[in-house]
Amino acid sequence: MFRLDFIFHPYSKLNTLAKMTGVVLFFALLIGYTIHYLEPEVFPSVFEGVWWAVVTISTVGYGDFVPETTAGKILGMLLIVLGIALFSFFVTNLVSSTIIARHERDSGKLTYQKKEHYIIVGWNERSQLLIRQIHECQPKASIVLVDETLHERTEDFTYTFIKGSATADDTLRRANIGDAHTIIVTANLHTDEKTADANTVLTLLTIKGMKPSIYAIVEMVTQHQIKNADRAGADEIIQSSKYLSRLMLNGMMFHGMTGVISEMLKPGKEEHLQFTPVPHELINESFQKAIEVCQTPDAFLLGIRRKKETMLHPAKGSLLLKGDQLILYKR
Repeated sequence: MFRLDFIFHPYSKLNTLAKMTGVVLFFALLIGYTIHYLEPEVFPSVFEGVWWAVVTISTVGYGDFVPETTAGKILGMLLIVLGIALFSFFVTNLVSSTIIARHERDSGKLTYQKKEHYIIVGWNERSQLLIRQIHECQPKASIVLVDETLHERTEDFTYTFIKGSATADDTLRRANIGDAHTIIVTANLHTDEKTADANTVLTLLTIKGMKPSIYAIVEMVTQHQIKNADRAGADEIIQSSKYLSRLMLNGMMFHGMTGVISEMLKPGKEEHLQFTPVPHELINESFQKAIEVCQTPDAFLLGIRRKKETMLHPAKGSLLLKGDQLILYKR
């Protein structure tokens, strides 16, 4: 379905549109001034002349202003012939620019220009679900998908498509990695597991080489490249095989537990897991003190996050240090 927002899309050829609009307006202004000069009684001001020119170009006139002199009528005939040709050229180029802009957008050839967006590398079932879940939590979030196998953007999802390999600097530049908030690299499961993880590490090296400060989350299939991903600068490593096996084990030992875990992680819920910095007055205090101060009927204190270490249900005498975060389950 054609939508007018393609005309005003940030990547539309606005320079061409502005030039064509300027030519049409200049032509209408020239004709309006000329007809006012030729027939000042019929066209008492330049504005009436311009109005007549614009209406004649686009609709062949309403009949409210009609030239009376021979020179005026000749000018009117020229305006009808040349004006229709000019207006048709304008509309044709406008439609053409819109179609080209839409094609370039859908085929991933454009450059993203907004800031604080999320970049997802890889088009697969996981990234599709991730896009939907992000919009459930943050309806106004901007998402850029980078993939070299996808031929055209899928209309069922709201994202900007950038076609190309995430190991290429040019592709990441077009994704505007310099202004991105977070990047997530999904594993390519169309290859063998070791190759998929090696490609993920290579992608991560390219990403961190272009913007070392960006928060990068990577999916690893096996444990063989975990250390390399950590050396390459991964801020979070999701070892999908390990997490899935843990879910399966919990389901085997405690039937129905996978549903409980899934519910806790479900996006868009009122109940959700959350980090919160340890209040200044609780630094060097015990975890028991944090329970007394921070735990409420709407916030259950689960544990402590210290750098990359997670301590769930720690001993009540555990000390809280500067930089620690409290893990809460809130509603």
